[in-house]
Amino acid sequence: MPVNGKHSIGIIGFAANEAAMLEIFFNGNKAKGFKLVPADKAESLLIGISDANSRQQVEGWVRQNGSRPFIAVVDSGAAEKVNGKSIRLTRPLSMGALQQALSDLQLQLGSAPVSSASQMMSPEQPLQGQQDQRTAAFAEWQARKERSSQALNAWKGGNSQRQSEALRSRFSLERNELNNLILDAQNQLRQQHSEVSPPRPSARATEAEVQETESLLSDELRAPRISAEMIQQCCGNLPDVNLDSASERRRVYFNLDGLLLPWIKRCIEAGNASGKPQQVVGVPGALFYLPEDKEFLVTLDSDLLLQLTRTRFGFEEISLLEREPDAELPKGRRVAADELLWQLALFTARGRLPDTLSAEEHRLLNSIPDFERLLETPHARSIAELWQSQRLSAQNIASMLGVPQRFVFSFLVAADAIGLYCP
Repeated sequence: MPVNGKHSIGIIGFAANEAAMLEIFFNGNKAKGFKLVPADKAESLLIGISDANSRQQVEGWVRQNGSRPFIAVVDSGAAEKVNGKSIRLTRPLSMGALQQALSDLQLQLGSAPVSSASQMMSPEQPLQGQQDQRTAAFAEWQARKERSSQALNAWKGGNSQRQSEALRSRFSLERNELNNLILDAQNQLRQQHSEVSPPRPSARATEAEVQETESLLSDELRAPRISAEMIQQCCGNLPDVNLDSASERRRVYFNLDGLLLPWIKRCIEAGNASGKPQQVVGVPGALFYLPEDKEFLVTLDSDLLLQLTRTRFGFEEISLLEREPDAELPKGRRVAADELLWQLALFTARGRLPDTLSAEEHRLLNSIPDFERLLETPHARSIAELWQSQRLSAQNIASMLGVPQRFVFSFLVAADAIGLYCP
């Protein structure tokens, strides 16, 4: 029976890192209608199955603790090992697919009759029932203790590379998964529409529509959308470091004095305050901020802009000049202010952190960046979704997702530059 309007659900069969991610998912109010409880006390289950051995372990647990409705999360090669009326998800696991499966499970629980096991419970066996409950509670406590120990080791960097790769492959939110979700949703909508509408479109028209949809998805939603060279320019190649070590910490942090990025941020602030165009003077080309349109007028090419982000300007070599709204401006391309600022922040940071930010400070992302316009660095979507779920530090994000620090640090600098974090 649901408690406080929520059904109870337990998780079994997952590795420690994967179980920790799922606990964050359920405790972060992402699973509406469900509350995470110990598996033996739950009215439904979320089961992880990767091979025949894990399936046997799960079946043994179910025989000991009783069957109940469940969602099975399986590897692509183990999909045929799950049968019955379960709801099945195939790894890599995405947040959208899990939420949809939970909605289906909620409907299943709402229509399920009272189990025969509960009807057979009689007051003639109270002692045996209490003994079984104590045994199950002790077994669950031991399992949770072992899982907590494993998660702590992973948190401190003690997990093997295999676990990190498993976490990235099983709980990553890559763009191709979103493509599949969108295609499935569109196919379902077309199927519903065809059932309601009397005239059925021709096979040729349907095929053309599907081809057009796939073309749009492949052109617009392909991930990653930047080359390996651009990833190098945005995220660098700095290996992970121990931030508790002063010598290694110095390799990560850098000073913003004399760099172009803080001048661009001052330019935007001055223009928004005065309402007048601002010119960045001292760069080899035109660079104007137009506050009315929230855009930059730029005549610099990308290669020169990249070089300027790495240049340290001397005293009074760079400054701001306010222009009148009706002043004649040179011809050039226009770029949205947040798009240019995001790009400059990535080029400047290259996987490092300015000394104005801290890898240990807990932050909460206010909104997901618009990756249709902004450069999408590796793991950016997974980082954004996890950082929006609760307040975490950059160190927490890198450890929990098992991704290199430089990708998290680059995202942090860019998202902070365009003001995406909550105050």
